[in-house]
Amino acid sequence: MMKKTLLLISIMVVANLPMPAQITHNLELKVYAGRTLPHRNGMQHLAHNTLGGELNYYFVRNSDNFYDLKYKSPQQGIGISYNYLGDPNVLGSAVSAYSFMDFKLYNSKIFRLGLRINAGGAYLTRKYDINYNPENIAISTNICFYFGANINLAFRLPSGFELKLMPAFMHYSNGSVKKPNLGLNQVVLSLAVSKNISEKNETRTRNDYQDELSPHEAWIMGTCSTSDEFSVGYNGRGGGFICSTSAIGYCYQYGKIGKVGASFDMLYNENMKYYYYPDERGLVELYNKFSDIIKFGASIGHQLVYRRLELVTYLGVYVYNKVWAYDWIYTRFGVRYYATNFMFLNLSLHANGFKARYIECGLGFSCRKWKK
Repeated sequence: MMKKTLLLISIMVVANLPMPAQITHNLELKVYAGRTLPHRNGMQHLAHNTLGGELNYYFVRNSDNFYDLKYKSPQQGIGISYNYLGDPNVLGSAVSAYSFMDFKLYNSKIFRLGLRINAGGAYLTRKYDINYNPENIAISTNICFYFGANINLAFRLPSGFELKLMPAFMHYSNGSVKKPNLGLNQVVLSLAVSKNISEKNETRTRNDYQDELSPHEAWIMGTCSTSDEFSVGYNGRGGGFICSTSAIGYCYQYGKIGKVGASFDMLYNENMKYYYYPDERGLVELYNKFSDIIKFGASIGHQLVYRRLELVTYLGVYVYNKVWAYDWIYTRFGVRYYATNFMFLNLSLHANGFKARYIECGLGFSCRKWKK
């Protein structure tokens, strides 16, 4: 009887020990070739063949943690890239630094299909200048946002190597901080090789911070940025026009991967003071009262949760909109990162339909009760 009791206790102790996580670290070298797409009228002269390369580091965590199981242990990493844009005098080159996640869509012993998303910042060596580079109507600032979407066709080789074929779409934009900003789009075909450089086991338990908090969340957020809405021809006004969003909202976390919520938003866009007439009058200031320019709206949306990172998608309706009253629907699309349990960083795009207005870059605070 004593032996059976000791055996049962041993089984219970082992069953309740934290399950180890295996972490694999990898290096990846990638080269690619592609072409710039003339996605707007007047950009045909910017269509050139491009060449580039990337150096990436990523890790894969295999454990019994909810998010590792739910998202099938995605690759998470950082990288740097160099992109020759095909015309050294007009477009120059782009150097980027970014983070990425690669989600498994199909996985077997010798083949893996994945979707990789890159996001970060880029430095472009050439930009629009009305006197010295008037042909570059795509980008008017050296510092830009960088976004990439890749289909990852990976073939496993011996000794921890993988050979990958990766068709991809790449985009550079400054978010209309300054015009012109038609953006640069590319389609590329990449060939990459990666190597498993180390593996280690981790025995500590990873606790998800949401487990300790109530599913009911109240939050406030403030953002501030600049944009350049109007341009005369391709030449903008130089940017620097203040845009801001102040919002108060509520979310309910219905599960570990999602929240639904609503918000009440106050939106200010200094560009709305002006109107551009395509004649000798040009750009004219029509409004100067704060009450004319301010907008109020109510929105509902969803937040897709991956640990402390959340993908935000909201749809709103203006309830007070004096200037540009024909715009009555707006959207918010972007990400939030919870730096602490009760503070988040917000980076999202405020848009009317398919028209981007400004970047919502700011800070928010969350209020959630501790679970008893």
